[in-house]
Amino acid sequence: DWSSDVCSSDLILFLLRNINKYVMQYNYNLHTNVFIEITKDTKQVKTISVNQLLASIKTHGVGILGTVINQVYKFLIKKFSIFSEFLFDDIINSNLLREQRMYNKNKDKLNGQYPYERAEKLSKEIKKLGTIGKSNLTFLDKFRQLVTQIGNALGIVRMIRNASLKDNS
Repeated sequence: DWSSDVCSSDLILFLLRNINKYVMQYNYNLHTNVFIEITKDTKQVKTISVNQLLASIKTHGVGILGTVINQVYKFLIKKFSIFSEFLFDDIINSNLLREQRMYNKNKDKLNGQYPYERAEKLSKEIKKLGTIGKSNLTFLDKFRQLVTQIGNALGIVRMIRNASLKDNS
């Protein structure tokens, strides 16, 4: 079920204008190829599938798809820039390099698996850096959100491709 304020035929236009809002309000399910709205207060779950995108493509034509994909890629460039800044932050980078050295030295003993205890310890160290803004989210929480948004944007591209293929057939 699509959002009550946007009909399925306008989904492509909504994505074109509101990519930031979309990737924050929905999570992509790779297995079912469906977007599911992030809900907190309601019992109603809104989903977006390939069929809604297909209806929008039939309404607006395939000519708009290039513009939508370019918009998604511009969004991804911004998000990967933030991703890179996070990883190259001195505190984060030094912790990651220390863990990489430990892993490379002990790879054979660890059977190629990174120890869960070390991951917990690293997570706690990053959480000590404090929170960001009014949301009281840690750097790690913000990083998780960023990775989710990147995944959602890639999910949009995948769904558009599938809807386009369905339209062609």
